Amino acid sequence: IFLGCLLDAMIKHLGASYSAILIGFMRYCFGTVFSGLTVVALRKQIPGGAALRSHAIRAVALAGSAVLFFHALTVLPIAEATILIFCAPLMIAPLARWLLKEKLRHIAMGALVLGFVGVLITVQGEPIAGENTRRLEGIVAGVGAAMLYALSIVQLRQLAQRNDALVTAFLGNVFPALYLLGPALLMGVAPLPSDLPAFAFTGLAGFGLWFMLTHAYARAPVQRLAASEYSALIWSALLGYYFFQEVPRWQVWAGAMVIIVAV
Repeated sequence: IFLGCLLDAMIKHLGASYSAILIGFMRYCFGTVFSGLTVVALRKQIPGGAALRSHAIRAVALAGSAVLFFHALTVLPIAEATILIFCAPLMIAPLARWLLKEKLRHIAMGALVLGFVGVLITVQGEPIAGENTRRLEGIVAGVGAAMLYALSIVQLRQLAQRNDALVTAFLGNVFPALYLLGPALLMGVAPLPSDLPAFAFTGLAGFGLWFMLTHAYARAPVQRLAASEYSALIWSALLGYYFFQEVPRWQVWAGAMVIIVAV
């Protein structure tokens, strides 16, 4: 989770100059390189047939979530965008019941409603008018990213139990890079050579993040691990303050507490 917050900070830095689609494409391209080299060095076998199709399907949610969240990061403070993605664990439980047939707790739906109340609290305190009209766009992107992220996590649980963690991380970079290639080319903007190390960091951090998550979700139920995502609140607030002089409003902390209680 800490590695993911470092990745978010670098994404926000790059977002001042590049679109979320280009950032997503470059992040997955470099992620493919790093994970691919590891897979080749360790002689891991790539699955075929139905397993490969499952990875390709999951990558749709993964790529969509990344682009939406990257866009939210360019509009909102890191801590606020992170709290919006906190909705994901609340959505994981119903999705796990639907896709994995995991037992759904009776209070899960109540927790989901309470969690969205927390989101409403979080986004208060800033006017959505005039120069801040993009805030609404960022909020919608953040919530949409949370929904797709929850779906990708549930799908990860399915894949992690049957596939090697390195191979899963590799395919989780290859397919999103392929999906984003066309849109990135249509935008007609190439990254500056001086920014390539920053893009390379996003690929390396993203590979490390999903490799470790795959290990975790292969060894414990989805709903038990979901709460660990909330440690991101501390890291995102510290990184936002240190690198971007962002001080979260009291509504951000209050909304975060409501969402955490909901889980």
